[in-house]
Amino acid sequence: MSEPTRRARRSTPSRWGRSPRHTHAHAAAARLQARNPHLIVWFGETSGRYYVMDADGLHQHSGLDAATMFVWWRANRPRPGAGVAR
Repeated sequence: MSEPTRRARRSTPSRWGRSPRHTHAHAAAARLQARNPHLIVWFGETSGRYYVMDADGLHQHSGLDAATMFVWWRANRPRPGAGVAR
C-alpha cells in the first residue's frame, strides 16, 4: 500500500474535531478563556464561530474580535444598583 497523498492527509478528519487548519482559532479561544477563567470559550470548526458560555447562557460570535468585545463588556459593564462615584 502506498503512502497517502498530501491532500488525503490534509482532508482526513482529526481526533476530537481539532484539525490543524484551525489551530490558530483554537489557540486564540484558549488564550481568551485563560484571561477570563469565569467563562468557557471555544471555537466551532463546523460553524467557524466563537462561543462564550457565561452565567447568562451561550453567546455565539462571528469572529474573535466580537467575542473579545463581548468578554470585555461582560467584565466592565455597569452593575445594576451601583451608584455613580462622585
